[in-house]
Amino acid sequence: MNDPLVPQADGHTELSEEDREGLIPSYIATLGDLFDAEQRNIAAALRRRPPSTDVLLDDKYLRDLHKAMLGQVWTWAGRYRTRETNIGIDPTQISAAVRTLVDDARTWVEAGTFEPDELAARFHHPLVQIHPFPNGNGRHGRIATDHLLLSMDEPTFTWGRNLDVEADELRQDYRRALQRADDGYIDQLLTFCRS
Repeated sequence: MNDPLVPQADGHTELSEEDREGLIPSYIATLGDLFDAEQRNIAAALRRRPPSTDVLLDDKYLRDLHKAMLGQVWTWAGRYRTRETNIGIDPTQISAAVRTLVDDARTWVEAGTFEPDELAARFHHPLVQIHPFPNGNGRHGRIATDHLLLSMDEPTFTWGRNLDVEADELRQDYRRALQRADDGYIDQLLTFCRS
């Protein structure tokens, strides 16, 4: 499973001691090794059957999904971050923000507030905006969103895979769509998700 929205790691760049903090496999020495290990772990997690909407829209499930995706690589997988980062909300607010998001999404599903694609995009955007984990937030957010669509008997998003653009441009389009959603406009994200 190669996610084009994740920059490809330079296979020869050595990991620093700081980069290795929380790393489980001792053989990982380069970014390439790390990327490969994460991809194998995520592929194994994707073999799990997506849950029902009720199960998925729970902060514990979202933490468990992150742990399933990265728990063979990182000791902190499935745990909300405790450090301030240059993106995401204050770490002391993460737990409450995720609970609010899943409660809102559950209400949207029950009330039929949005069409499934819009509901999924409105779930995805704040999940990545919160940036709950130390790493893997985009991949986690896309997989959780695709699981939400599947739980509603809808096809998963294509996440720009049908666009005829280079990977760097695809990542820029995704970031621009998320930034527009930051300003309250979900249209560009909806278009990107199905392109």
